[in-house]
Amino acid sequence: MKIKCVIYCLAMMTFLAGYVGNGYSGQLERESDKTKPQFYLVGIGPGDADLITLRGLKAIEDADLIFCSESSQEKFSAYLTGKELIDGSTYGTSRYYGKDCSKLEKEEQKECKRCTEKRNELIKKIRRAVKEGSSVAVLGSGDPFIYGPSVWFLEEFSDLDPVIVPGLSSFNSANAALGKSVTESQPTKSVILTIGYSPESHKTIEDLSVHKATMVIYMPKDLPDLVKRLSVHYSQETPVALVSYAGYKEKERVVKGTLKTILDIVEKEKEIKYYLVYVGDFLNYHRK
Repeated sequence: MKIKCVIYCLAMMTFLAGYVGNGYSGQLERESDKTKPQFYLVGIGPGDADLITLRGLKAIEDADLIFCSESSQEKFSAYLTGKELIDGSTYGTSRYYGKDCSKLEKEEQKECKRCTEKRNELIKKIRRAVKEGSSVAVLGSGDPFIYGPSVWFLEEFSDLDPVIVPGLSSFNSANAALGKSVTESQPTKSVILTIGYSPESHKTIEDLSVHKATMVIYMPKDLPDLVKRLSVHYSQETPVALVSYAGYKEKERVVKGTLKTILDIVEKEKEIKYYLVYVGDFLNYHRK
């Protein structure tokens, strides 16, 4: 009887060891991790809802608390049933992050303090939710790491080991709208991505344009000034394109011209908003 027991115990040990060797223990570990609260930063793609990735949808499904804009709530309403929602439209989350408000001018100091108070309120809500066992997802348009205000979440919540879900950028959507490869041109095959929301950034763009590479500028506020800066090094015949509402099937628009003509063309157009500016010979390049 004792011999039979020893043989049975050895057999069970071998059986279990086989499952461990085949990754069964890893499976158990992964299943137990599902109960661990997660903090997600999710790129939800540009434009229409169907440009989100499957991984992005899975992160939304796994989250209990969702931080996103009102437009995102409408766009993904089918996936947000039963979730606790925080309307991101009411928070100036990234503005003045890391800034000392006391060192700013009086009027700006007020705005800095207001934004800081709202952001601290949000931080408390998120930390309380995670402490209580809830998973949290912050939804950022496009891909937060190409252009977006959501990156500060990673620094603020680094202790929560954030799970980053990349998303399609408006850059990807705009490239598709143009139907051109931004690295296919002569003589350059280099691409510069930059932003154009301030005079300082326009000066940087002027400095970068000396390379005469393909340039993609996110949402410049002052198009005439941008064209003036670009014209310092690019010729007036350099092709230019604006892609408005990239990723929105019903709204997406492409306007083309040259540095010489683009301002006159845009002036006659309507509903040109939230656009990317493309500058470079790739727009006219053909292999044959």
